[in-house]
Amino acid sequence: MKSCKIGKKNLILLTVDCLRADHLHCMGYSKDITPTLDTLAKNGIMFTKAFANAPSTHYSMPSFLSSTLPPVKKQPKITLAGILKKNGFVTAAFNPNPIVFSKIHCKIRINDGFDLYDMMLSSRKQYNLKLEFLRSLIIKYFRDRFEKNKLIDNSSYLLFNYAMKTIPNFLCTRQHLHIPSAEEINQKAITWIKNQKQRFFIWLHYMDVHEPYAPLDYNNMTEMLYLITKYRYFPDKITNKENQKLIILYDLEIKYTDNAINNFLIALKKLKNFDDCIIIVTADHGDAFNEHGVLGHGFGSEAKVYDELIHVPLIIYGLDEKNININKQVQLLDLSPTICELLNISKPINFFGENILFPIKEKMIIKSEYYIAYRTPDHKLIIPKMDNEENELYDLKRDSEEKINIYNIKQKLAAKLELEMITLLQKYKKKTEVLEIKNKLIKKASS
Repeated sequence: MKSCKIGKKNLILLTVDCLRADHLHCMGYSKDITPTLDTLAKNGIMFTKAFANAPSTHYSMPSFLSSTLPPVKKQPKITLAGILKKNGFVTAAFNPNPIVFSKIHCKIRINDGFDLYDMMLSSRKQYNLKLEFLRSLIIKYFRDRFEKNKLIDNSSYLLFNYAMKTIPNFLCTRQHLHIPSAEEINQKAITWIKNQKQRFFIWLHYMDVHEPYAPLDYNNMTEMLYLITKYRYFPDKITNKENQKLIILYDLEIKYTDNAINNFLIALKKLKNFDDCIIIVTADHGDAFNEHGVLGHGFGSEAKVYDELIHVPLIIYGLDEKNININKQVQLLDLSPTICELLNISKPINFFGENILFPIKEKMIIKSEYYIAYRTPDHKLIIPKMDNEENELYDLKRDSEEKINIYNIKQKLAAKLELEMITLLQKYKKKTEVLEIKNKLIKKASS
């Protein structure tokens, strides 16, 4: 690809929490629910094989903002916002996801380098979210206790299930009522852009596609409240039919967000800013719908590293290139270095990634709390931390859904990929992960 440096344009980064790549119409999804993103892709560059380096927000966001393999445990010397600010940009973020400010889950200052970082969460909303989180912990605590006794478990679930169906407004999760909508984020962002007199970088993070999926236009609100509450508190009780209904709710949230992005772009055009911007659209991770026995993206051992959780959209609009699909494997860790290259800014020495608009090695690491994966265009190797779980290897060309584990029958290939994984981890200066993998492989060899 020819050089794509773009001079003095502004930068707009739009991220959609939990948006899977395979639910975009331009990526082959049967439902036509993303006309705005489809148009941006048609008039820009779309990466069809873009992957997050983690299946959760608190691992993924710090990673792509600092071009560092997750988990990012120490404050980076400089982040994307910091390097842009250093080069004359005014920087702002509108991101209502509270988890990135939780010291338990996120070890760095995600707002570093931003002149304005607005969570858009009033003290009241933050209080309500904490109450919602506490209620969730209490319900899950008793649920886990009851699971040890099947008779009590079934009785308690039947009672709770009856209550959810008869008084859903009382028992339902209310998180969606306290998180600002995409349109609210748009209003704040446009107001901020109006007041800018110099180059700017603005990051909008939309939360509507995150569970609980609560679209306003669903035709049965009682059923919706029941489904999103059952999803949160009793995900293992979700039936196949209910799972399909949850996908409908998820798609309606995508449709709403796509329309909100369209409204943002219309407002941008009215300000005469549209042609002066590079617009990048992506997601921090996807969401699972029981492809591998998990709903959502989860925490701890539920945060898997299969493609439904890491395959994300990546669209770049505003360059001279149009209607280009790039089918090589790329990773979000490379996003910040690519932006630096586009803006003719030297890449900071602490950025590990590369410019994805030019030839790169199509090898990447995906990391969650309990799993580490090594992905090439042809294979994925997964090594769990837990000794009681087996290593996994998938032939992505023949088994794109990652259903047939060939680790034990392709041991030479597995050994080759394990060595490549360790080499790449060493490049990223992940000594702890290298030791964990070596110890796991030694234990397996001696068993």
